[in-house]
Amino acid sequence: MNKLRDLEDRGARTLSLDVTADDAELKKVIAKALSFYGTIDILVNNAAFLLGGAVEECSNEEAYQQYNTNVFGVLRMLRVILPHMRAKKSGVIANIGSASGWTGIKAMGVYGSTKFALAGLTLALRAELEPFGIEVTIIEPGSFRTAILSKGFSAMKNSISEYFPVTQHLHDRITRLNDETSGEKQPGDPSKGAQVIVEVLTKTGRCAGKKIPSRMLLGKDAVNIGDAVLRETRHEFDSWAAMAASTDYDEIVQARL
Repeated sequence: MNKLRDLEDRGARTLSLDVTADDAELKKVIAKALSFYGTIDILVNNAAFLLGGAVEECSNEEAYQQYNTNVFGVLRMLRVILPHMRAKKSGVIANIGSASGWTGIKAMGVYGSTKFALAGLTLALRAELEPFGIEVTIIEPGSFRTAILSKGFSAMKNSISEYFPVTQHLHDRITRLNDETSGEKQPGDPSKGAQVIVEVLTKTGRCAGKKIPSRMLLGKDAVNIGDAVLRETRHEFDSWAAMAASTDYDEIVQARL
């Protein structure tokens, strides 16, 4: 709340919005926002929380709550904002994903799956909205010093003892990162990350004259993850490509020769 008050002191108008509310309620909030400025140029879908635990430990209710905020919340916001952007044939949409949407991370599988889903949704949306002059990207941060590992963390209620070494490692790391006396901290500076996001979405500063990318990793750790995934994927792809491509009907193969 202090951060919101700081924004208000600088001239911003703020509104309370719950992405898990129904479309009718969200439309009221958006109508109020439009009454302030008359237009919405950029939508940043940032609402999310981190559900920790092994995949097998996750209940249907916990999985729904995770997807309801991290994925369905994005869909709700798109439904209420896109009619306005399509009408004016311009706008920018940035979905906030995660480097965990590039690779599977133990004890974060369900959370990571929402970020994989968001990446797929973003890429399709980018293609669908291009004719309307609306640009779409997914920003995929690594580990930044934000509240995602404190206020934004929720542990699964079910606990399976065999997974304890995996889940306890996550809990121990989160405890260390949240401990002010610990020397272990997230490497990402939120101020620097926010500056990059602003420049990318507004095409200013270092991004002047550039096209907004479809995916934007954020943070050195995220870039390292992306690089490793691309290298490993290329190697695995090359190793299995011939077999994977051997399944067409024989007449199709002959027609290509």
